[in-house]
Order: sequence, then structure tokens, then C-alpha cells
Amino acid sequence: MEKSIFYKLMALVVAMCSLHCGAVEPEDHDTVYFYNTWEQMLYFEPVSMLRDPFIYAQTPLQIFFEIEDEKWNSVIDHDFLGASMGDSIWYVNSNYLKKHFDGDVNLLKGYIPLYFNEKVAYFTYGGYPYRDYSEENFYNGKLHYSMSKIGQPRSLIQINWNYYYIDFEHHKVLKVKHAVLSALLRDYYDLQVRYEGMMDYKKEDIVEYYFLKFVERASTDVMRPYILDLVKV
Repeated sequence: MEKSIFYKLMALVVAMCSLHCGAVEPEDHDTVYFYNTWEQMLYFEPVSMLRDPFIYAQTPLQIFFEIEDEKWNSVIDHDFLGASMGDSIWYVNSNYLKKHFDGDVNLLKGYIPLYFNEKVAYFTYGGYPYRDYSEENFYNGKLHYSMSKIGQPRSLIQINWNYYYIDFEHHKVLKVKHAVLSALLRDYYDLQVRYEGMMDYKKEDIVEYYFLKFVERASTDVMRPYILDLVKV
């Protein structure tokens, strides 16, 4: 993932923690908006909203929203397609993905960071809880966190994450590894040839680079169908 994307997510987690774990001024509020369809997501037309819910972030890639109402918590967990914090931080509900898509969905939990436009949608998922949000803990494009035991030196543990592509045409969620990426690039032969000609084509940073090139190309492809042409919800 691009570092800027991860920094934005981490800043949100830090902000959420400061709002819900410490004193909050009366004028400070978190507002979370919820959506039932992709059309609502694309045109920023929420069907519901919550002010100051409890926001639990196990990692920047796994978010849970709760209030003191079990009935509403069930609706939040199971009924909405996605959510947003304002108009720039978006999430897709893992339970929506499990209900409407096959593929790499079984291990997904919570609300997951989503990136989308009118033609392409993908998300990032994976990792483990971490403690250190500092820039110094990025190594080779991956986030690490440090932990220590009494009398032992601090060690770095890698947080593993992957891109997941939402294939609306075939109703599948695909974890983006080298074989999946090669298949996605079939529509863009020049990119496919360049990618498959790389000596280290299986390396995560190479896969990431060409997947984002795919997203860029597909987003401007006039022959590519719109998401709204492929979905019912």
C-alpha cells in the first residue's frame, strides 16, 4: 500500500483513540455515515448516521462501530454495505462482502478501508494489533510494530496486509497475488507484458506497483463498465 494511505489510516486511528479514550470538548464529535447501496456510496447519499459512536480499531484495517444499543449494533454489523468518516475515509462491511461475493471473503471481519471510483473498487486487509505508529517503523513498504518484555530488547513484528480486488462482473473478491494480477492485466497487454517480464514479478512491491497501475488504467478505460451497471445493491 502507498505509505500516504497508511499514514491517513493511522492518523484516523490515533484521532479516534484520543476522542474516545480521553476528555472530549462538547463541540468535538465523530460522525459516521452508513450506506445501503453503491449508488449511495458513489454520490455520498447516506441512509443513516451516528454521532460519537464507540469506534474500536484493532488495526487500521479492521474497524468496529458500536453504540449502547444491541439492536442497532446488529444493524451496523449486518445490514449496511459500507460507512464513511466524512467524505474521504471509506469502509466496506465485511458481512456485506460475505453475503454478495465469493472468493477470498471468509476471513474478513469488521469494516475495512475501501478505495473506489465509478469503475473500480478495492480494499486493504490483514495485519495484527500494533503499538507504534511512527514513520520509522516502515520497512520495505510494510508497517511493523515494536514490543518488548521486561529485560528483553524490543523487536519488530511485521503487519501483513494485502490488496483485495472486488470483481463485480463475476461476484468475487480476489486477493491480489501475482496470478490474480496477471489475469487482471489481460485487458491491458502492455502492462501485462511489462509486469510478467519483471524478474521479481512475485515480490510484493512489484505486485503493488502494477496493481495500482491497473487501477489507474481501468479507472479511465472508456470500454470498462461502470460499477452501477454491474450491481443490484
